[in-house]
Amino acid sequence: MKILTVVRLPSEDSGLQNSIVRLHNRNIDSKRKDRNRFFRREPVMICNSANGASVLRYVMGTPGGISITKNAVALDYDAIDVLGVRFNDLVELELKRASSAEIYKWFWFHPDLNVRISIRLGIAGGLLGILGFCVGLLPFIHFSL
Repeated sequence: MKILTVVRLPSEDSGLQNSIVRLHNRNIDSKRKDRNRFFRREPVMICNSANGASVLRYVMGTPGGISITKNAVALDYDAIDVLGVRFNDLVELELKRASSAEIYKWFWFHPDLNVRISIRLGIAGGLLGILGFCVGLLPFIHFSL
């Protein structure tokens, strides 16, 4: 989806803890049947092709307090800063569904230290668990040869 305008997200929705992007309700499918529209709380990547910057956010609809057109989104200040755009200016951004690899990459390099460390420890623990399982199988493989 091409984004032409960015408006300010309300202060109660802003911040690294929420990490949401608000879209026009016509772009949201709450029943998860139309793949041409985005689902609520679905992770998406917002990319700026001009400078190569991207940001991960979770899709939400418009509650009615802000005016968002069909080709516009509402973002917080942190996302605007990362993408290098300004509010209410003409922009060329792309909004697409985030793949699993993009999600892990985003959290691996997350700006918040607590999130960054927890994902790294989780992945390291998973890899060590697989390694321990393989080492535990070695005695059984050795006797069967």
